[in-house]
Amino acid sequence: MEEILKSINTMVGVSGSFICDSKGRILSVAMPDTIDESMLYNVSKTVSQTLGGLASTHRRKIGELDLVYGQGRLITRNIGESFLCILCVRNINVPLLNLSVNMAVKKLAEMVMDMKGRGIEETEIREKPDSSSQLLITETRSIISKARERGVILQATGDAAIRLHCSRAALMASQLDEQVIQMAGRDKQTTQINQVLSDLGYSRERILGVIPAGRHLRFRHPQKQLNLELFLDVMKMRVQLDFSESLNLYDDTLPLADLVLWKLLHTPFDEQTEKAVYVIISDHELGGPGESEKVDITRIIGLCAGDWEWYKTITDHLEKVIDWADKELGDNAAVFLERARRLLQLIKDAPKSDAWRLKGILDQETSI
Repeated sequence: MEEILKSINTMVGVSGSFICDSKGRILSVAMPDTIDESMLYNVSKTVSQTLGGLASTHRRKIGELDLVYGQGRLITRNIGESFLCILCVRNINVPLLNLSVNMAVKKLAEMVMDMKGRGIEETEIREKPDSSSQLLITETRSIISKARERGVILQATGDAAIRLHCSRAALMASQLDEQVIQMAGRDKQTTQINQVLSDLGYSRERILGVIPAGRHLRFRHPQKQLNLELFLDVMKMRVQLDFSESLNLYDDTLPLADLVLWKLLHTPFDEQTEKAVYVIISDHELGGPGESEKVDITRIIGLCAGDWEWYKTITDHLEKVIDWADKELGDNAAVFLERARRLLQLIKDAPKSDAWRLKGILDQETSI
């Protein structure tokens, strides 16, 4: 759905679009970062209630709603049991817009019907984030925006990135870390990053009177009672994830493949982490390089094929998530299970070097 919404957004005069159902719940969204999520949920609720009221009064389904404001316009099209909402300029050419979106409306209606047909649980529909999650979303975006204004790269990772990038984040709101925002940046921009965070009220944490050195720094905002973890170029767990080539000034989060790896490398690997992996893969198809809204499996497969430790860690943890989802969610996890099992098989089938095979044999013999 999101790809179709993005194609609608390319039309002249359109700034964003989203889909909501008859209960005001958001099914998919492609809106600019300047639109606050809590505002978006209020709009969707108003749209659904207005159309529902009109349908009840006129005793028929309302096909279209056109709301004109001072500087903008919200055009809503009925797509079966849901609504396509398009935010655009006041003077947009409506006949041309309708002509352009007719095919998109047909495809979106089919997708919504498919969701209903597959029995998508209500809990899987994008719900309004709770107030604490919304505050963290706003704070994370504010940090990224301030850094970007100064040409400094800061991107969300970990739970902070899941809130920004995954529609199912509401499913695990209580599982996400409500005190820590994890960010990724460039080591060579450490001084500039320190200044940005300092200007925003964050101070470097001291441990036993010593400011921690290296590529993993901690900050705290005393007024907001928030902690921030900053990773520079790499994240070290059992193995080292080098994301220095993945950073981009114009993105809010690390690429999806890195977010999957970030969680699969997490220690301890508990149910909370399993849910995070489930959410990312459930929300995004598997793809290749350059497909920003898909998980680049070539990066994951390449790292696992080049190093035994990578392979062992990723496959072991991915198998745990698959077992958990199959046992706890069953048929409701069908999309995730298909993608995760396919990814796991591709990792296992990828050609391995002699050095990789030797390391695997030695490790297995050592464990005996």
